[in-house]
Amino acid sequence: MRRLRTRWGRRLVGGVAGFLGAELLLTLVDAGPDPLRLALLVATCTVLLGLVLDALDDAEPSWSVEVEEPSVRDSGETRMVRYVGLIEAHESSRAPDRALRDRLGVLADQVLQQRHGLRRDDPGAGVLLGPELSEMLDGPPRRLSRAEISHYLSTIEEL
Repeated sequence: MRRLRTRWGRRLVGGVAGFLGAELLLTLVDAGPDPLRLALLVATCTVLLGLVLDALDDAEPSWSVEVEEPSVRDSGETRMVRYVGLIEAHESSRAPDRALRDRLGVLADQVLQQRHGLRRDDPGAGVLLGPELSEMLDGPPRRLSRAEISHYLSTIEEL
């Protein structure tokens, strides 16, 4: 900020000196200068020159690189692409669909089977899943927010 003040301060001094020099020169050649118009002309030229110099001042190359986030669809991992498509379809559907709820149920079944030897319809599975996840999996399909999807996936992972 201080550098900017110094720069424009020098330009102000240069503008005043330019005005006085032009006024003196025009008076010596007996041109009868109008001081107000001359001041406006010098001020306009000073400001325009200052703006051009400011625009050209930062002409050094920028070494910062903007990293593009690769799309999940370009990753080549078909399961991930299907899951992303499933969530996007769930978010954009007009009516709540059962595809996401059913896929979360399949994931819960897989984890229960692998870690506990249970299926979701077994009596002990309801205790492990908890009332919230059990209600979502067994109830009617409803629209889930991203936070809810994340919460349910975390619950399934922690089984």
